[in-house]
Amino acid sequence: MKRILSALLCILLVGGLISGSAFASDTALPYFEGKPRLLVTQDGEVDDMNSLIHTLLYSNEFDLEGIVQTSSSLHWSGDENTESYRWMGTEWMDEFLDAYAEIYPNLIVHDPDYPSPESLREITVVGNIKLASEMTEITEGSELIKARILAEDHRPLFIEVGGGANTVARALLSIAEEYQDTDEWNTLYQHLCDHVILIAWGMQDTCYKDYIQVNWPEMRMVDVSASTLAYGYRWANVEELSAESVEKMSSAWMEEHLEKNHGALMNKYVTWGDGTYLIGEDDPDQYGANEALLGDETLWVGHAYERYDFLSEGDSPAWFIAIPNGLRSIEDLAYGGWNGRYALKKNKNNEPYRLFQAAKGNERGIAAWIAAIQSDFAMRADWCVASAYEDANHLPEVTVAEGIDLTAAAGETLTLHALAADPDGDEVTFLWYHYPLGDTYEEKKDGDKNPIPVEVVVSGENGDTAEFTVPADAKQGDTLHVILEGIDAGGTNPRAYQRVIITVT
Repeated sequence: MKRILSALLCILLVGGLISGSAFASDTALPYFEGKPRLLVTQDGEVDDMNSLIHTLLYSNEFDLEGIVQTSSSLHWSGDENTESYRWMGTEWMDEFLDAYAEIYPNLIVHDPDYPSPESLREITVVGNIKLASEMTEITEGSELIKARILAEDHRPLFIEVGGGANTVARALLSIAEEYQDTDEWNTLYQHLCDHVILIAWGMQDTCYKDYIQVNWPEMRMVDVSASTLAYGYRWANVEELSAESVEKMSSAWMEEHLEKNHGALMNKYVTWGDGTYLIGEDDPDQYGANEALLGDETLWVGHAYERYDFLSEGDSPAWFIAIPNGLRSIEDLAYGGWNGRYALKKNKNNEPYRLFQAAKGNERGIAAWIAAIQSDFAMRADWCVASAYEDANHLPEVTVAEGIDLTAAAGETLTLHALAADPDGDEVTFLWYHYPLGDTYEEKKDGDKNPIPVEVVVSGENGDTAEFTVPADAKQGDTLHVILEGIDAGGTNPRAYQRVIITVT
């Protein structure tokens, strides 16, 4: 035990990662180099199954360190005293990996960084599943999470808490039981709180509130629920969705680009009324197989969905933070991007809880990004069946010639130039826009509510040049965010981004 702890602390101290100071309750996340580390947990609900498929098609973009099944307040396997409830078993995870193995030869044509099916099987385990909030039992899942938390790695670990937090809580309890009586405990505790980021769609059991928040209050928990309704069961009720976003979640587009003819893994992706029956699920929640649910405006989802409409991936935004798409939301929870925008939740007693929820104000959550999310997902679905590189589309790389971290004085005008390299030779057109939600500069207001965006003047071929004037009333240290969006003319027109952050001098 002491050897493992000493080795971990040596890496942290040499790398300058332990400051020894009390935590700062801001939204900035630890800096790191290399791919993000991601571990996912889920309770086996159909939207979690869809999320896992989506995760596997992005597993080339991060180091996937665990796939763990848990229980939740809505799904558990039961024990000798308690019957199971809405339990779909654990075998489905193996079936999904079998399907991944079928398409893997095609995926590595498009990116050799996709993990092998064998490596994924090694990290796919079962955690605490018998009851909701059960965290007394040490399980294969809790031991895997414990090992990944304590791994000798300078990078932070992002944990998607897709079901209940019980298996994560059991892992943390095991760590505390093993190390809290050592001289190094305070240092280790502080490091783990700073470098483990939990991200969940709501609290799906009581283990965060009853154990993690009480015993690990400084560990970040990001609750994405209020910011991500546009990718859940009630998506059709989100008024902020653009016409393009609605189109790319509706039956015709979904059937063509995701539902049909995209290989073994996407065959398991569930949409409304697509015929999928889930053994163990209750009949009112058989959204794929229960024909009576189609077109029913009285359902709890509040909308009459049609066959092949998008169903839900409520937990996917919890790991979207790990996608390196140029929006840089992995640097700071307040920046905003495919995973939403978040702020520290204040509490009456000024306790050091690091619980983050949707940022208030002119915040649309992830609704503004849905069309881009769907387009990118569909591009990867095409890779599942394209055995030759030239038979599918690929994302362009866009850059800003001047860099992405700039300084300027108040009133100064900056000229920015976009560059693009598309691997398929497709044309790339550019959009530039001020993103005031990411700013620390306090914008002038239109009336009492709406910020007035700073004007970005676009010119040049395909919109490759932008002029941006720093407001004259900006103060030293203020930041302003400008986003470059490159739209690929090929395939489903996916987007690539670069966020430029200007600091006022």
